Amino acid sequence: MTDAGRVRQSGEVAREQASATASRAGQAGREVAGSAAEQAKAVAGEARQQVGSAVHDLRRRVRDEGRGQTERLAGTVRRWADDLEGMAGGAADDSPARGLVAQVADGGHRAADYLEEHGVDGLVGDLQDFARRRPGAFLGGAVLAGLVAGRVMKAGKAAHSGDGDARPTSPEAPEPALQAGEPPRAELPEYPDYPRVV
Repeated sequence: MTDAGRVRQSGEVAREQASATASRAGQAGREVAGSAAEQAKAVAGEARQQVGSAVHDLRRRVRDEGRGQTERLAGTVRRWADDLEGMAGGAADDSPARGLVAQVADGGHRAADYLEEHGVDGLVGDLQDFARRRPGAFLGGAVLAGLVAGRVMKAGKAAHSGDGDARPTSPEAPEPALQAGEPPRAELPEYPDYPRVV
């Protein structure tokens, strides 16, 4: 065989080997890509499962906490209703306040029973139904509840910090003594939004 024949034969062998190598490399690449896709699907499935489990666990915890809060609220409402019922029982039979307090106590007992029976889910569902049926009344009630809550918070803050209307007195400035025959001074609360009339 001549040198030209050997080179041609070597070239053909090299081509065949390169083709076989390229074929094996392509097949290995497809296998790696398939394996990577399977692993990605497995990881995504596991992540979905873990997220679903975490969401389920969070919902269960929120539901349990809501149930506990509802039970405490129902107990508090029931105690208030019992206190009101005791007040109504101690009032005179002909007192108009007795009937009103007894009605409020009865309403408190019904509210506590409802909370114990239906829980937060029932309360939220009923509020949503009411808001759909009567949106104006719902919004008005929400505004009123906000105003009441604001007043209660303000009163609680004033009670927490001491007497909200009391003015601080300094030890250096003692109260002036009354002169003989002078009437006692009446302290009036200060209302900063209104002018003081003396």
